[in-house]
Amino acid sequence: MTTILLPNIQLQIARIGYPICIFIGNIATAIGLYVFIQKTMRRNPCGLLLIAYMITNILYINFTILISALDALFKISPMLQSSTFCRIYYYLSFVLAVIPPYLLSMASIDRSFASSHNVHTRLRSTQRFAKLMIAIICLFWILFHLHAFFTVDIQLFNGVQLVCTFYQGSPATFVAYYNLICVGIIPLSLMIGFGIQILINIKRTGGRLNRINNNRRLIILLIIQVTVYICLRLPTSCFLIYKEITKFDVKSSDRFIIEQFVQTVVYFCQFIQVSASPLLNLMTITFRKELKQAWNKIIYKVNQIYSYNIQQIQVVPRR
Repeated sequence: MTTILLPNIQLQIARIGYPICIFIGNIATAIGLYVFIQKTMRRNPCGLLLIAYMITNILYINFTILISALDALFKISPMLQSSTFCRIYYYLSFVLAVIPPYLLSMASIDRSFASSHNVHTRLRSTQRFAKLMIAIICLFWILFHLHAFFTVDIQLFNGVQLVCTFYQGSPATFVAYYNLICVGIIPLSLMIGFGIQILINIKRTGGRLNRINNNRRLIILLIIQVTVYICLRLPTSCFLIYKEITKFDVKSSDRFIIEQFVQTVVYFCQFIQVSASPLLNLMTITFRKELKQAWNKIIYKVNQIYSYNIQQIQVVPRR
């Protein structure tokens, strides 16, 4: 009975959950970006890394999640219409999925530098360092994933269904370990390690932190982001470990259905993390104040434009 209900629940997650993620993700990211591009935020190294993080997230939302939603809602699968688009889809999905966690990791490293009690360590937290890391991370993963153009194609699955996926054998094994290590273990380890270091630095400096570093607000915001990232991305890593361990097992149809359902759930958790991460900023008082100030600037500019137009109308002589 359970295995009969699971495919229907899986379908409803895609039909209802994906559009909600797209809507919330776009609105929240637009608000977050507007706040972070303000002068006081963007001149901070951590602010620059978070801006890049949100930009890659919104691209992921409007490409990977959007195409998944189109497939679930309208049975529109552009990946199955062309081998070229199939390869492009996998390439961009991999690039847009792997860059954000490393940007978040670099933001953790930057804040561990900025919160250090050592003066020389704090001096490493600079805009130049942040821009260099953004460029290196993006360039490395853009070049690294070029293999997708040679190892992905439209293939027949179980002899009845066409799917866009990696070739079986070495390419599929490589992707499994790649997802596990590069997307799971490495960024999670970096975030946890440097997150702990940030907490240690805060404890060491105590009340003097505000004197040493006036960016405590970004540290709190970053800790929230990292915590939610770990909670919602860790299930994907655990599932990949399980999948790799059991790949040679002979599985019944019920077990296959359950595994497909679990896979949908863990990837949906990943979509939730990407879409909801900008909303987490609202949990900090400082971000809410920055948002209020940014909103007041918009209202002020609109009032100025309105007043100017009214004045222009009044000075026009009547005929």
